[in-house]
Amino acid sequence: MEASMLEETIQNPNPYPIIAEQHYDDIWHLCQQARDLAWDPAKHIDWKLLEEEVSTLPDEVKTAGAEWWSLRAWMEHGATPYGAERFRQAVFEHQPFEIKQHVANFIQEELRHHEASFRIAKALGGYQPSPRSDYLQLIIPKFHDEKEERQMSFYAGMAVNTLFEQLSGELLTARYRNARFKGIREACKMILRDEARHIQFGRILMRRFFGELDAEEKEMLGAKFAGKLRGSLLNGVYSVVNLRADERKRSARARALAAEYGLGATNPDEEVDIIAAALKQIREDVAPYDVPIPIIPEIEGDRELIIKQEDVA
Repeated sequence: MEASMLEETIQNPNPYPIIAEQHYDDIWHLCQQARDLAWDPAKHIDWKLLEEEVSTLPDEVKTAGAEWWSLRAWMEHGATPYGAERFRQAVFEHQPFEIKQHVANFIQEELRHHEASFRIAKALGGYQPSPRSDYLQLIIPKFHDEKEERQMSFYAGMAVNTLFEQLSGELLTARYRNARFKGIREACKMILRDEARHIQFGRILMRRFFGELDAEEKEMLGAKFAGKLRGSLLNGVYSVVNLRADERKRSARARALAAEYGLGATNPDEEVDIIAAALKQIREDVAPYDVPIPIIPEIEGDRELIIKQEDVA
């Protein structure tokens, strides 16, 4: 019998067989850690205390901090559809149970990072549900364009994200060090703890699966990582160079104020140094697997100039 024209036919791959055996003990260990170390942003942090602590700050500073943490909330929220797509992919590719469990944990963790971020913004005077600038409203939805991930295998796509998590973790460490208020500092610490598991998952992927990738896929992996770095961090939410002149001036001042008053923010100049150091470490991590990461001109300058400088050194 043919489906009625009024019925929706969903074109899903066959989910069977549903794999229930565990294949990778090290990944299952991360899943167990995620359960044991789960935290609730609504209960773990004393939000009333944070509101009291920041109540004496100048209004301009609180507004700047709220804008910064709203930005963080948007970014964490943007990671959830990526996780949802990877979970769907893991189900229909019949990945082992612990792989699916890890991706499900990742979604939940990004959601609580989002919650903690918008709660901090609220404590500082008001969460902003949308960016003020037209540029950021346009650029943020492009960060997780699935056409990029669909060009790679499941594990290659996951590897790109986990390499990026390693870089983001270094930036978050700097924000943790900047945070002077207990509630903000605690939120940064708990988010960092989750991120550490994401990074460890990436290292497990490298150890277990990078050897199975062919040269073409390794080259694509490096190129996608570089493209994501340039598109999201350097030309995206952490960049002020693409904003209109008036918005660029206002946004830069807001960032500086949030960092100056210890609200868990970082200055763009500081971030460039952090990204450069993290990128160097990531290159060293993937070098044994022959994964080439292209030069990032915004961070590393001209390739020929770099080679000359290395020769002199």
